[in-house]
Amino acid sequence: MTNLFKTKSKPLLGVDIGSSFVKVLGLSQLSKGYKIDSYAVVHLPEGAVIDNNVQEVPIVAEALKKGVRISGSRNKMAITSVPASVVIVKDLEFSRSFTEDELEEQIKVEADQFIPYPLDEVAIDFQIRGQSATDPEINDVLLVACRQDSVQSREDSVNGAGLQCDVIDIDTYALERTFPLLSESHDLEGKTVGLIDIGASSMSLYVLEEGKVVYSREQVFGGNDLTHNLSQVADMSADEVERAKKEGSLPEDLVRGYVEPFKQTAAQQISRSLQFFYSSGTHAELDILLLSGGVSALSDLDKTVEQELGINTQVANPFSGMKLGSKVNRTKFEADSSSLLLACGLALRSFEG
Repeated sequence: MTNLFKTKSKPLLGVDIGSSFVKVLGLSQLSKGYKIDSYAVVHLPEGAVIDNNVQEVPIVAEALKKGVRISGSRNKMAITSVPASVVIVKDLEFSRSFTEDELEEQIKVEADQFIPYPLDEVAIDFQIRGQSATDPEINDVLLVACRQDSVQSREDSVNGAGLQCDVIDIDTYALERTFPLLSESHDLEGKTVGLIDIGASSMSLYVLEEGKVVYSREQVFGGNDLTHNLSQVADMSADEVERAKKEGSLPEDLVRGYVEPFKQTAAQQISRSLQFFYSSGTHAELDILLLSGGVSALSDLDKTVEQELGINTQVANPFSGMKLGSKVNRTKFEADSSSLLLACGLALRSFEG
């Protein structure tokens, strides 16, 4: 079975494989808090990852290899994740009398009933969560399954970069892992939190209650359109545009003509996503919105969203209490930090018991 729940043995390098960028992040634990030891963000060619699926393993592996080299990390043990959208999660109950081998066989039998793919095409793992609250002879078991090719392509990409992919996580679990840090930075205790992750080609809304994701929705919208438009009118490469956006060095006419309208569109797309959430009618209203992903680095996007939606909106920052290692350039890290939330959650897996 796939090591979705493998217990860490060494510090793990967090590897986030997105549609347009790969991100690597290394953390170490201090007596109080954490230190950022290494990080890098590397652009991917168009088509390398499509709809959350790695299409070109050698290209992604080469980008990751470049990222590890830029970061200066010597850590070879890595963790990456698959999107929740490609994962089936099921809570099951089994007798506590089963041995682990017997339980594994029983889980395969059970999985065959609700997984809509042949089992030889599926990666399956499980975690015994403990004794049932209603029956002392029963264990609660969490089953996770996804298509084998979704796992294999990411694992091959990481291994192809000269790393060892030790754990495959799920992105929602990794994001939940950042909640205690976000709570300290943004005063989230007792609040219903909307986390909006806006990447290059997609935007996801995660709603968290008591630090757990209770709702998620992904839609097609991202920063690629803005990047392509700016690249054409300014005769710049995509990498140059991304750098100029982060540095705030775009000419004022391009900011007025392209960036400001895009920020309004982003606010409208977020509003649309929230309407879907509220129409579900199953959870409380949001107390705060946190923005993450590369698009969230646009200057004053949080203010635009807050003004349009009337909700307290901030850029997610799990790093505010962390120390910076000697290999990390503060200016560059601060420009990239909003896109490193998932990589942070993955790296934090290193410090779980």
